[in-house]
Amino acid sequence: MNDNKSVDRILRILELISKNPNGITLSQISRELGIPKSTAFDFLQALYKADAVYFKDEVSKRYVIGSKIYAIGQAYQKNSSLITVCKPIVKNLGNKYGNLLIVTKRVDNNIVYVHKYENDESKIATFEIGGSISFIHTNSIGKCYLAFDKYFQNYKPIDLELVTPYTIVHKEELEGNLDVAIQKGYTEDFKEEDINFKSLSFPIYNFESRCCGALTYKAPIDFDFSEELISDLIKASKTISNKLGYKKSGGK
Repeated sequence: MNDNKSVDRILRILELISKNPNGITLSQISRELGIPKSTAFDFLQALYKADAVYFKDEVSKRYVIGSKIYAIGQAYQKNSSLITVCKPIVKNLGNKYGNLLIVTKRVDNNIVYVHKYENDESKIATFEIGGSISFIHTNSIGKCYLAFDKYFQNYKPIDLELVTPYTIVHKEELEGNLDVAIQKGYTEDFKEEDINFKSLSFPIYNFESRCCGALTYKAPIDFDFSEELISDLIKASKTISNKLGYKKSGGK
């Protein structure tokens, strides 16, 4: 029990230090975490000797995260990257349902294709990995970011270009479409970008509770989006999010 309490306190200390890039003193740590100063000092000494923390300023004795924690973070990032996590999950879905599965992520203002899985029969993909989507309003991928990525909260479309007769070109209609998507937890595209295809996109969240990607299923227009398929896609996006460190905290 005491060991568990000690581990919890050490993790809380490291988390607090990580939130203070300019450093934080022993007194501040003790006060903010409600830990006796002597106890906090003992933990910090152990962390200091392990290169988990160091003094940013020897005079003011402000602690910052050390090289050991940075190395652990780098290893986590390498082993838990979006593509690495997605690959086996996407492959299983592709083998079960066929058609095309796509993983995207936002890079600055662009939404980039980072992974796809398509069986030999479908031949749906018309894009290159590393390329970006052309329009943000004409497909479920772009709408997924509009609905769930806070980066686009203040997005104000000016001219919504008509790509097919089914493309949403009115701002009010698009906003209503996104409101419905937020309630459902995923976005849809029915012939809005290509009259021969439809798609579903599901947000992927990371350890910062930020929408960091989207999982998309694209199929011919006559393909049935069954409840089982949608349920499996929801589970897959949640599994990927959890593996990336996401912990739901009462928000969407």
